[in-house]
Amino acid sequence: MNHTEPLSQRHPARMSLRPEQHSHIAAAYDKAAFDISLPAQTRAAFAKKADWFRLLARIGEKRERAALNAKPKVLGATADPFEFIAANT
Repeated sequence: MNHTEPLSQRHPARMSLRPEQHSHIAAAYDKAAFDISLPAQTRAAFAKKADWFRLLARIGEKRERAALNAKPKVLGATADPFEFIAANT
């Protein structure tokens, strides 16, 4: 088995999460990061994960807003794309 392929090529159907889901995951990691019964190194790792998922949530929100605000491209000023044929004949 060849393990040099990137993960995205071995598993093309990756699950994508919505920004709300990223926020929920970040909140769970935050809760774990503040659990004093865990070792400091583990809490630090959970805090980093929480930061990462908060960042993913912000990026997802920005992408959603950009998609909503995007205007469709206009092909031309005319409604008939073959008008130039009628004008040249």
